[in-house]
Amino acid sequence: MEATRRSALPRHPLFFVNLKDRSYEEELMDRSDADSARLKRTIEQFALLNRLFSSALHLFKRVVLPQLQTDPGREWTILDFGSGGGDIDRDIVRLCRKKGLKVKITALDLDARVLPWAVELCRGFPEITPMAGSVFDLAGLGDFDFIISNHTLHHFDYAQVRRAVELCLVHARKGFLLNDLRRSFWAYVGYTIFTGLFIHGSLAFYDGRLSIRRGFTVAELETELAGLGPLTIGRALPARLYLWGSRPL
Repeated sequence: MEATRRSALPRHPLFFVNLKDRSYEEELMDRSDADSARLKRTIEQFALLNRLFSSALHLFKRVVLPQLQTDPGREWTILDFGSGGGDIDRDIVRLCRKKGLKVKITALDLDARVLPWAVELCRGFPEITPMAGSVFDLAGLGDFDFIISNHTLHHFDYAQVRRAVELCLVHARKGFLLNDLRRSFWAYVGYTIFTGLFIHGSLAFYDGRLSIRRGFTVAELETELAGLGPLTIGRALPARLYLWGSRPL
């Protein structure tokens, strides 16, 4: 039965794909006709996939957490755009509770279909407020101490990435941390093997592999974001890249 469900999805070559150039093919979960049950299961599976493969929490601990600890009595405001089901936000809240820190997180996702699932998944986390919306709505949302995102930039074209960074520079009072996929053959192979064996009944096998093909390289972002700053573009494991910046004084 599972083989029948998976065979109904479009097919890409298992391993031999062109990763020299960035793909612009639309991911299935971004389509308006995406299967609702598969989409919901994908959102639920993100918690496991991000815990295993995302560098978001590690980078948060390294870059953002020390700044939060400079004023433990303050309630810090954080915007997470492209938050999906809010699994990264829940991990951040757990971490901050353990450290005795107060945070208020606005979990923003463009896909309104995800909102009721995010609300349910974040029940028990009053620090998190899921909302439907886009990073490009930031002018209407106001400023936040920090702006973060995980695996969202690859959904954008270059002009949109530049605009998102410009908005973060304006609306993040302390700084922003944007973590994403780095286009890599070995990341593609590893993800294909893992999800092929263990992740079923969702869009994660197809879309995750396409996400890697849609990912950027550090050199590409350095070229496209030249002149913006202060901005650091770095590498993280496994096959991730990140943008860290702060509002100019």
